[in-house]
Amino acid sequence: MNRIAMIGGGGGAVLAAALAFAGSAQAAPQAAEKREHAVIVGHRGSPGQAPEETLASYRDGVRDRADVLEGDVQLTADKQIVLVHDDTLARTTDVEQVFPDRAPWRVGQFTLAEIKKLDAGSWFDARYAGQRVPTLKELLAVRDRDTGLSLELKAPANSPGIATLLAGELNAAGLTDGGTLRSGAYRVQVHSRDQEALKEFHASAPKVQLSYLTGGKMLSDDELAALAGWTVSVYAHPRATSADDVRRAHAKGLKVFSDPVDSPAEVSMGANQGYDWLATNFPATTRRILDGRRPFPGANGVVIDSVFPDPSGDDAQPEKSEHVVLRNTTSRPVDVSGGYLRDQASNLMRIGPGYVIPPGSLLRVYVGPGTNRPDAYYNGLTVGFLNNTSGDTVSFFRADHTLLDISSYIVP
Repeated sequence: MNRIAMIGGGGGAVLAAALAFAGSAQAAPQAAEKREHAVIVGHRGSPGQAPEETLASYRDGVRDRADVLEGDVQLTADKQIVLVHDDTLARTTDVEQVFPDRAPWRVGQFTLAEIKKLDAGSWFDARYAGQRVPTLKELLAVRDRDTGLSLELKAPANSPGIATLLAGELNAAGLTDGGTLRSGAYRVQVHSRDQEALKEFHASAPKVQLSYLTGGKMLSDDELAALAGWTVSVYAHPRATSADDVRRAHAKGLKVFSDPVDSPAEVSMGANQGYDWLATNFPATTRRILDGRRPFPGANGVVIDSVFPDPSGDDAQPEKSEHVVLRNTTSRPVDVSGGYLRDQASNLMRIGPGYVIPPGSLLRVYVGPGTNRPDAYYNGLTVGFLNNTSGDTVSFFRADHTLLDISSYIVP
């Protein structure tokens, strides 16, 4: 279901197309046809429901039937390959508490032994306390032989020699034959925003498929032609492309890989445009969408109605901050106490105790401070985080961590 929300910002209103799916109230109308041939990539594992790039996330990705596990490789100070997305360890570990005098906490400042002291799970949820930053060898042990790998040479300037060392570990594991799995995925695919790093990797593992990481809008025909000489794919996002864009890439002999898509609307956009690989933070949900099944088996009738990421004034201003609107689509009251919402970066908004949404009614969940009411709950945060420049995805969970809905919105 497409919804158009008026979002105030900059003294005027802008239109935001909120692409949302009404949970148990509907089937999956966007998934008009079964698209089993689309390869499902577990972006950083299954990070919608477990801390990204931990073994918990990667195990969930295998359990959720991702065809490919994606991750970012970097080097420690003692030249060990670990899986971390950011340049620093600050966002996804407790490094600031364990090593307070080591700012800016770049991955390459620390030995593997030091990194293994860090808690990489509690930032996401207390259930994952004690998760550690994994090594590449640990990731290889988690995958099964039917699961491919998509590895990014992340900021290789910060990890001198990473490309050659990665090729060496993959060679030793027997994963550099350039093979294709039953799903259509490559056994291993390596990508980067650094062409020199890709060339360095290719010198040591020439059969492995390479991709130059772009993303967002589709590239021009000339740019696609340049990539077709040495890479296998181009990256883009379905909300910024059309089926004609995908056909242009295919005409150059390139596959089209998506930036992360999570909601039924965006997954179906990618499938219907003809994307070859769909990266997602929710592999199990994406699998159900592509198979034409109900995306959210645990849905209770409360859905994400709309998102207001850019109010007039500060995003975390008292009483009127950015917020998400939940809607009870049923004729019965629904208890949402203890439920929570996350954006695509895993920022968290909670719902307090005692909140029951009456039949057909709304609950507004605010990021900033304010006075709680029966139809509004305020998280009291001092900084906004919902993306108000291009769009984002918001997921809604019950208190027992059952996924109830995922909604995407677009800010023009």
